[in-house]
Amino acid sequence: MSKSKNLHAKVVPKKGEPFERMVKRFLKKVKKERVIEQVKDRRYYEKPSVTKKKEKLAGIARWKKFEADKKKKETLKEANYNKRVDNNKRRED
Repeated sequence: MSKSKNLHAKVVPKKGEPFERMVKRFLKKVKKERVIEQVKDRRYYEKPSVTKKKEKLAGIARWKKFEADKKKKETLKEANYNKRVDNNKRRED
């Protein structure tokens, strides 16, 4: 048997709440609980080896993004530092 999780998102209408707002809360809850993604993932059987491979590739992608962001921040820090040094030199002159 597969690991099943309760996929029910329940929204109780508040007193005097418009129907549209209740639907909006429901959709927000469904999105937060990732119900749609789980249904799509479970549509077809996926071998455990394929699942592991996807998770590994996703981890590598996350790591590359993290490294790129880190490098970008360092570059911006360095540029700001150089800009401040240049401004201080101008003031001294």
